[in-house]
Amino acid sequence: MAANILEGDVLKNSKRICSNNSSAFNKSHILEILNNRPIGNVKKRLGFSDNLIFNLYNSFDSVQQSNYHFDKYWGGIFNLEFSLDGKLVVAACEGKQILLFDAANHKQLKVVENAHQNCVNCVRFLNEQTFATSSDDTLIKLWDVRNIKSAVVTLHGHTNWVKNIEWSEQEQVMVTSAFDGTIYAWNLANITETNMLFDKVFLMKGLMRMKLTPDGTKMIIATTTGYMIIIHDLNLLTLATDLKYFQPNLYRLMQMSDQSFPVATPYNHLFNPHRKRNRIEFIDDFPNEAEAISSLQIHPHGWSAVSRNLNGSENEEWTTVHDIQDRDPKDYENAYVIIEDINTDDDSDEFNNRRPTDLWMGYISIDDYNNFNRSRQEDQNIYENVQIPSMGIVSSGLIGLSASYSTYFQHHPEEKNKIIRNLPRMTHYIKEKSLGKGFIKELCFSSDGRIICSPYDKGVRLLAFNEYCHELSMCVPEIPQQLKTIVEMNDYHRDIVVSCKFSPTHYQLVSGCLGSDIKWYQPVL
Repeated sequence: MAANILEGDVLKNSKRICSNNSSAFNKSHILEILNNRPIGNVKKRLGFSDNLIFNLYNSFDSVQQSNYHFDKYWGGIFNLEFSLDGKLVVAACEGKQILLFDAANHKQLKVVENAHQNCVNCVRFLNEQTFATSSDDTLIKLWDVRNIKSAVVTLHGHTNWVKNIEWSEQEQVMVTSAFDGTIYAWNLANITETNMLFDKVFLMKGLMRMKLTPDGTKMIIATTTGYMIIIHDLNLLTLATDLKYFQPNLYRLMQMSDQSFPVATPYNHLFNPHRKRNRIEFIDDFPNEAEAISSLQIHPHGWSAVSRNLNGSENEEWTTVHDIQDRDPKDYENAYVIIEDINTDDDSDEFNNRRPTDLWMGYISIDDYNNFNRSRQEDQNIYENVQIPSMGIVSSGLIGLSASYSTYFQHHPEEKNKIIRNLPRMTHYIKEKSLGKGFIKELCFSSDGRIICSPYDKGVRLLAFNEYCHELSMCVPEIPQQLKTIVEMNDYHRDIVVSCKFSPTHYQLVSGCLGSDIKWYQPVL
């Protein structure tokens, strides 16, 4: 059996709800397989593997070793990460610590006090020995598990809370994102305090989270304004150049207002389905009025992205699964709309005396917009601190913002009033409990991609794409379906759960809460 079953007692005061939507193990058939296996006569009935995996996940429960306890309060456990071989677990703590555990016996191996100057947000293993951490102190640190007394190196660059660390195997670089709206790519082959191979590869206002697919061919970006961005055929070497001056929020505003902006439509070519590198696509179909997409994880095969979002009132949270795979270019042939021009031939006094409609009223001012562009063109450090104000007025281009746009549209008249539409990509969803306001709840996929673990009040629940825990490729719905709850484990923690992580090698799960404790789960048969 693939599961790594450890000895332990089930917590007696827990509340556990199991799904009854699948048939139980056929124990006689299992005994038959075990008896025949020594003579090489093993015949598995159709669906045996799926049924076995379902029962493994359905039997998940919390286990506690007798020699394991917390003797200190670390604050919230904001992130958990297994080593690549599944032997170690590192916890990122609100109290500035990082904790190292043995995944086999749950024993705490090491505590690094003041690992950062502020709460630790993220942990990511880059190889068997090295992991990186990021913090609200804007720093990224690299650590060696063989000597964890101090960081190997500290990297400076971001100017706000660093929330994501990714490793691009394809480019052999570490990629990070922060609430300053920047994405950096770092060259770790020749580490110094300031050495960066690609420098700043992307910048946008409202960037929340960033993830790479396992093969490094796609970057997924979650925002604070209710949409996500897929960058297909990712090329980090050219990303900064290819997306230079592209402002996703302005393009998204154009989509929502159904009015073309001359400063946005020249970037329609970035959405072209035949584009060979750094092709842009937006995702905006959610089951609710999503605003801040706070948590983001990628399927281990790169098939889908699971996210957790809040609405504008912060009283609803939803978990949503979106397909992020390449689609047939024919699907995009009619994914656009043409906006009609204002009739400038109208000679009436009413038209001549009327100021042209200003499409971006209430978003940014002309002066601030020009200052923003000037800072961007100069590419100085001040650029990172430039913030677009939320009130004011800006020219829509009908008044005339730049002669360069007129020149562009003379050569590309078909793009002047064309707005790209977004294809539906949502496959599954489920509503969550809206608790722990102000804290991000980190989701995770199981290593086989069949299960999503979601923080749920003071516990977790295991969600599947259908009631049989089939792989996503075997149960792709025609229309979005609700995720199925396989196991719900309530009241296992002392406070709201905000992080969870599956082992990459075993049937093992770990979760952490705002109350500083960590719980371990595995099949209990």
